Amino acid sequence: MVEGAGAGAVAGRPCFEKQQSGFTHLGLVIIGLAVIVIGVAGWRVWEANHKDSTSSSELTMVQADGLEACRDEPLFDHIPMALEDFRAFRPLGFVSIPIHIFGAKHSNFAINLPDEHVSGLRVDFPGDAVVTSLVSTSSSSGDGYQITFYPCQEFKSYLTHLGTISDRLKAEFDKADKDCQDFVFDSSGTTTKCTAIMNLKVSSGEQAGTNDGFGGVDWGAVDFRISAEYVVPSHYDGDYPHYTSPVLYLRDDLKTKMLDKLGSWDGEVERTVEPRVGSLDQDIKGTAQGNWFVGDKNFYNSQDFSPFLALLHDYIDPTQPEFSMGTSVSGLTSGVYSFTVSSSGQNNRDFKDVKPDGKVYCYDTWLSGRSSGHVNLSTPTGVILLKVPDDLSLLVEHQTGSCDTVRSMTASATTFTR
Repeated sequence: MVEGAGAGAVAGRPCFEKQQSGFTHLGLVIIGLAVIVIGVAGWRVWEANHKDSTSSSELTMVQADGLEACRDEPLFDHIPMALEDFRAFRPLGFVSIPIHIFGAKHSNFAINLPDEHVSGLRVDFPGDAVVTSLVSTSSSSGDGYQITFYPCQEFKSYLTHLGTISDRLKAEFDKADKDCQDFVFDSSGTTTKCTAIMNLKVSSGEQAGTNDGFGGVDWGAVDFRISAEYVVPSHYDGDYPHYTSPVLYLRDDLKTKMLDKLGSWDGEVERTVEPRVGSLDQDIKGTAQGNWFVGDKNFYNSQDFSPFLALLHDYIDPTQPEFSMGTSVSGLTSGVYSFTVSSSGQNNRDFKDVKPDGKVYCYDTWLSGRSSGHVNLSTPTGVILLKVPDDLSLLVEHQTGSCDTVRSMTASATTFTR
């Protein structure tokens, strides 16, 4: 496997875990179907409610309210959706420009293809838990809800892209004090986000709501007992190192059923490589591989992810490298680029082989069509150059021509940082 050195932490398993064998924006044309399946309204709902800034206060609150400490046993004994209601469960680490420039930190019940808008499918709580917050978003493009809940003290989970919530939850939300804010993402208008903090016990299998009719329903999990090591931890919010797959915390028989559903957003390709649930942390210190920020923006202080860059591997086939490109490199448009890998020299090398050795690495063997995970690939003209000055910085530049000639970086190169 070529996924990052920290991949095991993201797929981190509590003691009970047995080893297994082995879509939010109608965005830019270049990302094609993999993004369209999520939908414009789904993106705005996600953007408005998905900044995890309350993790520490929520954890303290639910501990004070008497939730038990997590034990080394399955936390969930119910799959939130009926198996026949979703095409696939997307593994961790899928990309979707411009929101998921970095690999997605949650998985997704993939439901609708681009020309489909099936809504009203039931979504349940996966286990006994305490709901600690409920968020509503409202805009001209659609309304939605996100529910955050804790099955035990050190574990947070959430469901989002819900079009409705249960009558019980709606009654609690309506009577709760709410913090409401307005966000303007583009010329289409304002999105209003309202957050209600609560302490509501729910039961396994109890209805949480229904899907919203866009790409699918996200299911995320944060286990504070495990931690991935990013090169610069201060550039990430407090939850980020602890993201994992909720599939790992299901009862064994249910886990087996969900492992069989792990695959591409259209349900056509299964992930068979370990970890089956995917990988989020692909940073490898001292190489080009992993997440890269630009300027003074990072995940801790910004909700605009579009300028960033990730050099990672496909969420279905982790041998396939991908440039997940934002807007910061002159001459290149946002999109996902992949290439045929060379095992030697300075041309078309895997990202883990690009190191701070003073060399300039060149890329030009561009692939077209779709990635292994059926993400539409953009095909840039010319070459992309990479140089790693040190462990914390990366130079990236677009030039015309091919890698047949010796290349050097110019003042036009963009500097990215860890």
